[in-house]
Amino acid sequence: MKILTLLTLIFITLFANIEISKKQESELGIKTAKVQKATTIEFGAYNAKVSLDAKDIISVGLAVDSVVLDIFVTKLSSVKKGDKLISLRSSELLKLQKEYINALIEKQNLLKNHQRDEKLFSEGIISEKNLFTSQKEKLNSELRVSLSEGELLMSGFDEVLLKRVRDTHTLVESINILAQRDGLVDAIAVNVGQKVESNKTMMKIYADAKRYLELSVPIAVAKNIVLGDRCYFESNSAEIVAISNIANEETQSVNVRAIIEDAKGVMINRVYFAKIKKSVESAFVVEKSALVYKENMPIIFRKTPKGYEALSVVILKEDAQTYTIEANLTDEAEVAVSSTSALLSAMEHQSE
Repeated sequence: MKILTLLTLIFITLFANIEISKKQESELGIKTAKVQKATTIEFGAYNAKVSLDAKDIISVGLAVDSVVLDIFVTKLSSVKKGDKLISLRSSELLKLQKEYINALIEKQNLLKNHQRDEKLFSEGIISEKNLFTSQKEKLNSELRVSLSEGELLMSGFDEVLLKRVRDTHTLVESINILAQRDGLVDAIAVNVGQKVESNKTMMKIYADAKRYLELSVPIAVAKNIVLGDRCYFESNSAEIVAISNIANEETQSVNVRAIIEDAKGVMINRVYFAKIKKSVESAFVVEKSALVYKENMPIIFRKTPKGYEALSVVILKEDAQTYTIEANLTDEAEVAVSSTSALLSAMEHQSE
């Protein structure tokens, strides 16, 4: 009854300013505490797995059946671009090469025939129809050569091998598959002498490429982080580059991806404990007792010369004893930390 009587004596302006005397403040048991300025907020720690983009996980294989002649690397060995990985012999490749050489020879012969027919036509010896037939045969032969080259390139040849066959008209008995990029051999799935079916993965290589942290954070946390915020794990850091807008139905969390700046020594597929830190402005740490809710909106009561001013705030982070909030405060501001429900009742009494 005493508190209610005191509340009726408190004058509240339309701007949520509560005028209250020192005596009333003492009788209500209102105490204040100075806010703490926050320049960074930390969330976590969360389990974070190191990953690569799919394009940086290289599967080594051949598009045709083959036999393994030799393997030049071992599991977990480092490779440089152009290093020999594996040597293969393929009867299908040999067949394709023979077809290619035959197509090249045919093309050369038909080109000579066409050049002869052009001369004969210019001399009036053959008809235009015969010239067109010769030209058509020449173009068809060029098409067969082009298609044959395409088949060889799709089946494991490169431009160097193709040029060798084209220039010498000799078969390449075996081919060496070379490393496309610098990286680390993660797995070897074949042995010397083994027959390997087409398109089977013989070796897997993790390329030296950007590595990422993949972590899942609660929705409440995800709402307070943005692209460019940072993750820290052990002695490494990463910049957040993607935040999913799809929540996991069971865990009510979202996936976050961060690019690791210096990935030296960081293990792919390893799970680390990572924290998220972000720089903030207009953020302050207050005791939990400083917050009350009016119509689901969190508010605090800032101390003023004549009483208190109600301020709406945004909760950025909740800890065991404190909230980190975004509010229109100064570093020297004091807020009520006890009997805040009495101040809230005063506000509600004004609206009645």
